[in-house]
Amino acid sequence: MKIALGMIIRSLNSDVELLRFVENAEKYGHKLDCAVVAYTQRLDPNVAESINKRIPLFTVDVNNPSYCAEQLRLRGLSENAARTLLDCPVDTSSGMVPYGYNRTLVLMEAILRGVDTLFFVDSDVFPSVLRKTPDGLTTEETDFFGAHLGFLNTGSQVTTCEYSGYNILPPASFDGMEDLLAGLQKSDMLEYWQNSFSHRSLITQPGEPNIGPCFKILGGNVAMKLSVFSVLPPFFSTHYTVGSELFLSRGEDTILGAGIANDGIICTETGVFPLHDTYKNYPSEPDLRGDPATQERFYYACTGWVGRNPFLNYIKGSDTQSVRAFQRERLERGLSALAEYTSNPRFKSVMTNFDMSWDSLGRYISDYKNIFKAWEEFRERTI
Repeated sequence: MKIALGMIIRSLNSDVELLRFVENAEKYGHKLDCAVVAYTQRLDPNVAESINKRIPLFTVDVNNPSYCAEQLRLRGLSENAARTLLDCPVDTSSGMVPYGYNRTLVLMEAILRGVDTLFFVDSDVFPSVLRKTPDGLTTEETDFFGAHLGFLNTGSQVTTCEYSGYNILPPASFDGMEDLLAGLQKSDMLEYWQNSFSHRSLITQPGEPNIGPCFKILGGNVAMKLSVFSVLPPFFSTHYTVGSELFLSRGEDTILGAGIANDGIICTETGVFPLHDTYKNYPSEPDLRGDPATQERFYYACTGWVGRNPFLNYIKGSDTQSVRAFQRERLERGLSALAEYTSNPRFKSVMTNFDMSWDSLGRYISDYKNIFKAWEEFRERTI
């Protein structure tokens, strides 16, 4: 079984600690055959060389995925299908690339390189867990790959798990929380968020975690037997523009999870919660009322959720017009309360994002259909 480590980043430089996963695999006796890294802006040849000394490294330039392009040509993919899969749908000069497109580039490169199992990790995830002990919190390295391979080697096709670290919902308490989460389609997190001042929005490795079937995957902590993509669609996420600003939607993993549920793929939750540095300053606690950086991170999380929801509801078969009306009413009240709570009126502008994203649903559907059609041609010739 050929195993690859996959990652999407803006620049491959000294800040990218990909080798921590390579070292973790070596420490626990697991063989990684290669790493596949898609980058948007810059590749430092010295960093690439240092990684390549430890593990064969295949880099994918988002602006010119040359290996994929040549392989698709050799395998007889139509020019239209190749363009649909390889041409980035946005201007990449800012370094922002739709998450679904980015992950699919890594996925295609891995398939074309003969990889059997692909581990996706994000650059802000660590092969360690955060534990609560009688002496306080401790970070403990864990057998990251073994946690996944134990299930993949016994029948699972996809494995994933939640993270430890700070949740994307920072500690907060205000009257509009229920409205806000309903408008963002995150109502399942209401009780958790309402209790956030007791647990401080900090998730630790549970002593007795849930282990078993699941349909929710996390794109920064997932392992997949690539044979599943003979059935599954590729990763897909949306994007939209407000004024001159490009917004990337969240949820490429959520949408793939819907496909996993529909197609009967065996997906297992491993029970190992790798540490996620959600706000990029762990162990500092996110401060929604007093820290501009926390507000900025949460603002873009909100714009990502409202970007995700129109297409997610479409693919789930929901009545999109009634969902839009319901969410709009609740979100407007929730954002007003959030803006008042944080003394940051910018949160109210998320309503403009909401409307723009819903108005773009027709394009989202068209984009997905085109990508799915091209993917069918790709997998007929590769998987």
